[in-house]
This record gives sequence, structure tokens and C-alpha cells, in this order.
Amino acid sequence: MILYRKCPICGSENLKGYAIDTYRKGPHISRVQCLHCELVFANPMADSQELADYYTNYYDKDHYLAFDYKNHILNHFERISTLNPAQIKSESRCLNKLVPDGRFLDIGCGLGLGLAYAQQLNCELYSTEFDTGALEFVKSNFPVETYQGDIWEAKYPDSFFDFIHISHVIEHVLDPKAYIEEMKRIVKPGGYIAIGTPNMSSNLYRFHRWAKMLNMNVPDVIDGLEHTFIFPKKLLRKICEEQELKIDDHYTHNLGETFSNLLRYKMPVSKKINRLIQNAFQVNQWTVCRK
Repeated sequence: MILYRKCPICGSENLKGYAIDTYRKGPHISRVQCLHCELVFANPMADSQELADYYTNYYDKDHYLAFDYKNHILNHFERISTLNPAQIKSESRCLNKLVPDGRFLDIGCGLGLGLAYAQQLNCELYSTEFDTGALEFVKSNFPVETYQGDIWEAKYPDSFFDFIHISHVIEHVLDPKAYIEEMKRIVKPGGYIAIGTPNMSSNLYRFHRWAKMLNMNVPDVIDGLEHTFIFPKKLLRKICEEQELKIDDHYTHNLGETFSNLLRYKMPVSKKINRLIQNAFQVNQWTVCRK
């Protein structure tokens, strides 16, 4: 475990307790917040080996089984295969700057939703991922060159990719600044990096905390217990700009959940209601940067 006495982003020692969750399974149980930059992060934090162990067979864990996630993704693949380039960019705003026939890297590709869009634009596909099962899944569905492990271990050449897509990964890593620096190194001048992650600025987090405290309860963790860093919108932008990346687009959005999906999920009604509530808030953010 890693114990922080200072904020790992800005170095401030002005930290306060933020949330704790000892009931759900996960590598972390508590969060603190930096009062200077407003970053929320796991503290103590699982180390690299503990996280690697947790992400083994990640998409076969209970919460993904409840969503019947693999079949859900396969249905998305079939639908995406019918879309034209204009429809893809309309449906997935973060890919508006993705040009056909370029080199596309999906970092932490998961089950390959980003790859499905890029394939429709005839991109040359690359991906990284820790989960062996996820890599086997994407290789069975796409002509993709994969790497199992972390981004810097892949040792991609300088200025190699036209577009880098990193969806809900930056909140899982131990050094997000180093990740952004490495992505800048391997993307071409004029190329784009699209970073998707939870939005700590969402009113949902504020309302949840106040509701708990008004009831004299310690706030619990309402995002994934495996998350290491949760960024407020302005902080994520600042970190990218410090790397001399130009922000082309920065927006927030909800879960995009549908009633038909909620009815199909194999989970208790209380959890379905929780997802419905989350869907009413801008709980996620995308930052699209240009080198």
C-alpha cells in the first residue's frame, strides 16, 4: 500500500478525509481530498502489484456479469458496423477529430468499444490492456496489435499515433501525470489525445456527501473502489495544459443509460435505481487535447 502525506498532483499537505467504504470489495477503502487543487484520491492506495492482481479477469467480476457486459458490447459492435463516419462522430463526440486511415491507440481498451468505432474509419488499430481475457476478446473481434501491460512498457516510437483514446483508465493509474506525458511523446504533432474519466465536479458527488452528513453519516465511496484519482473538471484541464497540450474540447455527460438496459440487468432493484439517479447527472467528462 502507498500512504500519501502530500497531494500527488500539486504537492500540498492540506488534505482532509473525504469518504470511506468498508463494505464493497475493492483495492481501496478510503478517499481523501486535497483542499488546494480539489483532487480526490485513494489514500492509502494499492500499489502496482495489488492493482495488477485486482485487474486479472476484471471483466468477469460480479458487477460486469450483472450487466451481461460481453453480450452487451457485442450488440454494440453489430450496431456500430452499420454506421458511417458522420454518424460515428455524431454519436461519439470525443472522436470528432479522428481521421480515417490513421494509427489509433486504445489505452486500456477493455472489451474494445473504442476500437469498434476506429475500425469503421479504416484506422490501423493498436491497444494496451492488463486483462488477458479482454485482450483475447478484442483480438477475436478486430485486426488489432495488442500489448499486455502498461503504456511505457510497450515502448512505442516517438510521434507514432494519430489519435490516442483512453476511456476510463486515467482514474485507475498510479501516476496520471506520467501517463499524459507518455501519451504526448507517442502522439504525432497535430495528433489528438481523448481522455474520458469521472467528473469529480458533478453535482451528484456534492448532493451525496451533503445527504450523508446531514444524516450524521460518514460519506461512502459512490464511484468505483478501484479508482485511484478522481479529477474535478478544471484540474484535468490544467494537468493537460501543463504538458503544453491544446484543449480542443472538454465536456461532461451522463451515463447514457436506457430503461431497456436497466430492465435487462441482473442486479437488485436498488442498484438499478442508483444507476437511474446517476444518469440524471453529468458524472463523466471527456478532454480532447491536441499536441
